[in-house]
Amino acid sequence: MNGLDSYYDGLLAEHQRSVDERAYQAEQHDKLKDWISSLLTDNHPAELARLTGEYDTTCKKIVHELYMERFNDRNCWKPERSGDIWVIYGLSTDEWIDENGDYVGFETKNEADQYIKETFK
Repeated sequence: MNGLDSYYDGLLAEHQRSVDERAYQAEQHDKLKDWISSLLTDNHPAELARLTGEYDTTCKKIVHELYMERFNDRNCWKPERSGDIWVIYGLSTDEWIDENGDYVGFETKNEADQYIKETFK
């Protein structure tokens, strides 16, 4: 084996390690998603980090994925007044969490309605 063959073998091995790592991470994500899905039946999204030991943002991003899979129709969500802001609540779930894992607040009901329309086209 010459130096060039050895170099390409190293590249292939590194690529395979990368593919294997991505597959492992996807598998772990799916397991966590299933666990979070089952926990949401009896728990608020704010409790998930404590229950799973995962980062709060990680849990909330997965909640967002679940919301987009299960409640992906604009009729599943409605704006509600909460103190001095408007928030979006699900008709059969908790407060909306965006793709960054953040709760979203709006100054007006119209802004919240527009967000719902844009999110669920």
